Amino acid sequence: MAAGGPRFTPPESVEEYRLLRPLGQGAMGQVYLAHDRLLDRKVAVKFIAAVDPSAAAREQFFTEARAIARLSHPNVVVIYRVGEITRRPYLVSEYLDGQGLDEAARPMPWERVVAIGVGLARGLAAAHRHGVLHRDIKPAN
Repeated sequence: MAAGGPRFTPPESVEEYRLLRPLGQGAMGQVYLAHDRLLDRKVAVKFIAAVDPSAAAREQFFTEARAIARLSHPNVVVIYRVGEITRRPYLVSEYLDGQGLDEAARPMPWERVVAIGVGLARGLAAAHRHGVLHRDIKPAN
């Protein structure tokens, strides 16, 4: 899908999740901050970005979600659920409140840079040990 192309506009609620605001978007997905009305917590809801996702794109989305859900590591986000709404896959994950590295003040103390790098490397190593590749490592993610 071309950047800037048509995007899916989600409903105000999906199951027990009330969407609050967009958190970000990329070529493959759109992420929203949501409120889990059953458990009274903030979560992140990611939708596949394509307006009319192909069967192959939908299956890849679910395959990746299942692979991440099998991981249990302090440096890997927790997946709570996957589903579909009008043939559009979505996943619900842990919401981590904070600032993206793309928004962090610079220069940053070297000790903080090392701590971030070590945490990132540990999370990626855990994912790689389970055959999961993160294809979009960047400060905004």
